[in-house]
Amino acid sequence: MTGLRRLVSVTVLISACGLAAVRASLFPDRYARSACTLRKELEQNCQVKSFLGVNETQGSYEGMLMFFGEGPCVVQIEQCYPNTCYSLRDLTYQLPSDFTVYGSQGFFKRFQILSGGRDVKQTPEGISFVATNDIVVVEYQTITCQEFFRYHGRVNYQLCNQPIEAITRIDTRAPNSLSC
Repeated sequence: MTGLRRLVSVTVLISACGLAAVRASLFPDRYARSACTLRKELEQNCQVKSFLGVNETQGSYEGMLMFFGEGPCVVQIEQCYPNTCYSLRDLTYQLPSDFTVYGSQGFFKRFQILSGGRDVKQTPEGISFVATNDIVVVEYQTITCQEFFRYHGRVNYQLCNQPIEAITRIDTRAPNSLSC
């Protein structure tokens, strides 16, 4: 009888674990893998836009909305002036952090220039680069939701499949621009 009880309890345990696995997979986008949101902007020089738009809430930085887990994505930035420093600020840097972590790299996991630029600097505060051509092609990847909330666990709402106000528009002028 004891062997039968063990067999039944193991079967129940396997069934419960299987049900938990099924329930966990019912959540769409739990890893927040998303389409690339940034597109080239032709109405302004050396600019990108998000197909999600910008945050127009009063008191916001009117930053571009992006998803967690984007990429790798390639975007072309056109009408740039060669030998000019361009930068964009990472707005997630200003969010409350649970602790100071030296490994935090900001909202972009990776940002590299494929052609038309040089001297990329990626910090938690943002990205800066120098254009060497009028067309700059960049490849980027954003952090996952899990990576984000590892550093910003105090943020009130943790919705992984929702966009976040992530970056400012590309700028060349102080006081908002970063140095190259």
